[in-house]
Amino acid sequence: MFELLFHPEAFSEIEELNDVMKAKLLAKLDKLETLGNELRFPDTRPIQDGLFELRVGKKDITRTFFAFAIGRKIYILRTFVKKTQKTPQNEIELALRRLQEMTDESTTDLV
Repeated sequence: MFELLFHPEAFSEIEELNDVMKAKLLAKLDKLETLGNELRFPDTRPIQDGLFELRVGKKDITRTFFAFAIGRKIYILRTFVKKTQKTPQNEIELALRRLQEMTDESTTDLV
């Protein structure tokens, strides 16, 4: 079992999703918490610089960026509704900034 650590804004973003999307995302987060780095495509995929994306939905698409840390911890960084085929670079940059914030506040090193 892994421990999910939420960036405060990522937690708020999840709360803002509609009920159906939120339920689907929470189910995937449970799966991520249980399987961690064993969860693979199509549920997750690497993005860049240790950043991964949790993929939810086929029609209404939600993406959650996360990163692994030492000690079976996972930082949940950014959740958004994806409206384009390609993941917007500004979303990736925001997740990387949040990752930096969380690692600055923690003594936990990234994997």
